[in-house]
Amino acid sequence: MSYLVGNDGGVVLGDHFAQFNAWNGTFSRQVSDITGFSDAGRRRRLGVWDANGSAGGFLRADATSTGPGVNTTDWQTGGSTIYLHAKGSGTVATNATGVCTMILTAVISEVAMSVAKTGDAAVSFNWALAGGAIPIELWDET
Repeated sequence: MSYLVGNDGGVVLGDHFAQFNAWNGTFSRQVSDITGFSDAGRRRRLGVWDANGSAGGFLRADATSTGPGVNTTDWQTGGSTIYLHAKGSGTVATNATGVCTMILTAVISEVAMSVAKTGDAAVSFNWALAGGAIPIELWDET
């Protein structure tokens, strides 16, 4: 057995100008209580999926850059495909081997930037599930 570590992974979060070095995600489902009067114990069913999280790293700039994505034109109302890699990087095909990835359609809800005199120019993006489909999980450890 091998263990995945931070340098095995990556993130693709739309077309934003950042060198990402961290991401996190929470994947959940709504729990509905469907207990009836005749039940002696609780009954629960799982409902719709939800996911949210963030990705962060460092700002990038080049001659064709339009910014880190804080302009409202960069925020897509319906969401865009994001790739959260525990192993692998870039965009992947659904039949990719050796990739451990969550793929989902998400909206970017917040962008935070900071620049320190000591040299760090950090950026983080918050994302949330959009588009009505559950996340696709590709977990191939070969």
